[in-house]
Amino acid sequence: MAGQTKKSATTVVWDDTVSIDNAQKKKQELLKAFNSSEVILLDISKLDDLDVSAVQLILAAEKEAILTKKKFKIIGEISHNFVDFFCRIGIPMDDLTTTEELTSEIFETVTGDEDA
Repeated sequence: MAGQTKKSATTVVWDDTVSIDNAQKKKQELLKAFNSSEVILLDISKLDDLDVSAVQLILAAEKEAILTKKKFKIIGEISHNFVDFFCRIGIPMDDLTTTEELTSEIFETVTGDEDA
């Protein structure tokens, strides 16, 4: 396996609430992960509530991953609150079965980029 490098991964866990009140802290957590790893995993399984700031942070992370050629992926079970919120803001989640599909659907819906 000479010449093969292992990609470092960092998991950022969002728990409780992601809102305008703590968006700056959540942004710094994501930036730290991007600065230290090639793969950034965002665990949303403990997320109870969110607002549009969470969507903005997810989109910013997706764009950062594209610009820096890193991998960004949402992991963890998608809570009912999360599904309801995204449906209310126009991001269809009916047919999504994985969190990877969720990341792509959010980015595609907001940016119009079908190749996201």
